[in-house]
Amino acid sequence: MNKIEVQKIQLAIDKANDTSGVEALEIIPELNDIEGTNRFDSIEKKDYLKLVLFNAERGKYLEEIDAYMKYHPALIDADIIFFNELDKGMIRTGNKDTALELAGRLSMNYIYGVEFLELTKGGSRERKVPGENNEAFHGNAIMSRYELKDSFLIRLPLEYDWFHDNQKRLGGRMALLTKVRVGNNEVGLVCTHLENMTSSTGRKNQMDYILKQADKHYPDIPVIIAGDMNTNTFNSNDKKDVEKAYLDFEKEKDRIYSPQLYEEIFQAVEEHGFDYTNANVKGKLTRRKHKIGKDDLLLNLDWFFVKDMHCHQTNVVNTIFCNKELSGFQMEQSEGIEISDHNAIVLKAYFKKN
Repeated sequence: MNKIEVQKIQLAIDKANDTSGVEALEIIPELNDIEGTNRFDSIEKKDYLKLVLFNAERGKYLEEIDAYMKYHPALIDADIIFFNELDKGMIRTGNKDTALELAGRLSMNYIYGVEFLELTKGGSRERKVPGENNEAFHGNAIMSRYELKDSFLIRLPLEYDWFHDNQKRLGGRMALLTKVRVGNNEVGLVCTHLENMTSSTGRKNQMDYILKQADKHYPDIPVIIAGDMNTNTFNSNDKKDVEKAYLDFEKEKDRIYSPQLYEEIFQAVEEHGFDYTNANVKGKLTRRKHKIGKDDLLLNLDWFFVKDMHCHQTNVVNTIFCNKELSGFQMEQSEGIEISDHNAIVLKAYFKKN
């Protein structure tokens, strides 16, 4: 997907001023396309898929991500990797095509979809980075050792319009859908990133749409939904709610251990036959939310939802770079780097025997 013409972006901005950042995509429909490569197709007939989910926070540290995926015992030999927050043509990440580069480094097929066309350089610190954006895309990706088939992108219901945010953007939350075949087994894959700037009900509205599409396109095969679901148990668009969260999380541990008490998406996925209990480490901590003058707020945001497969060997991998964690490889200069503000999660999903 090439850089969008300036004149076209301006027309989309004009439309967004009258409608929303999502409706403005009518001017730039190519942002609903996906890109990727299918250069590999494993012939290994396995009875399981090793899955990794990682919100890579822009893809700032590609070498470190590559090292962890290749040499961390919990991550090595992943069959499928679901990535959130990968940049393409953003100056904050060196204007790299982070999905393409990672797929090449890992020798995997990939699909990439644009969540947002960024109209700024990003957050307040990122705006100080010298230089200008190129394509200015930010999105999600699925990488696979198996051929990715019938891939497409869906836009989720608009629960927060980022066009009117300080981090001004065109577009909105989305999901990537695709299929892989492993021996005689076919599996539907969904990668998404739900809205943080909304309530539990807003996130449920988005998940309901994903579930409807999964039921429609994958009625008779197993399905894996993965992503940063932003199950923070509060509304990040409500400043009082955010401030209250720093107090609540100290005394209400069930916000981490039992987020289903606060977040409606869990009941929704269960009603559609998806397992989240066995597919994830209970009480896992997957997000370090930094705030100046306060301790990090630790959150449980990243999830696998799995239908019609058996879930085993769940794990969480801390992504503050630690050479001792790697097997047979060292990057001393990277020791202590926070690769992302999210940890990676891991699962082995086994096919049910007929």
